[in-house]
Amino acid sequence: MAKKLVNTIHYAIWVDHKKAIIIHIDSKGVMKEEDLISAFDSHQRFRGETTNKTGILTASLNVKEKEQNRQHAQMHQFCKNIIARVSPTAAFLLLAGPAEAKYDLHREFSRKRSFAQVPIEVKTTGKMKAEGLAVLLKARLAEKARIHFTE
Repeated sequence: MAKKLVNTIHYAIWVDHKKAIIIHIDSKGVMKEEDLISAFDSHQRFRGETTNKTGILTASLNVKEKEQNRQHAQMHQFCKNIIARVSPTAAFLLLAGPAEAKYDLHREFSRKRSFAQVPIEVKTTGKMKAEGLAVLLKARLAEKARIHFTE
């Protein structure tokens, strides 16, 4: 006889640098969706830009390095916003997306002690809508249930 899970909220998160789709299914099978838009800025190109360095008196600052640090800070904040919408009592997390943003999000989840016991799966996908993400999550839950009942 299979045990019933106490925490049966399952999450699927599709993320790239500009957008995140969060879907969760509770123990009653009710699915909820939430979309987040990032404040992530891509590189702005200016007409006539010829160098990546600017001089301040005798010091030289690398503009690309400053821009990269700013983008990392924006992505870190975006990941924190996503994590704030996920319950630490989740039974399962599926992280999907086309870019390295899913790995950044996975790294942020692994840094949180409250998510230490939550199994996390990372999957590379293309652009996806909420319906496709829901299908992925339901397929994963069906596979997990099949494995659980055969044990």
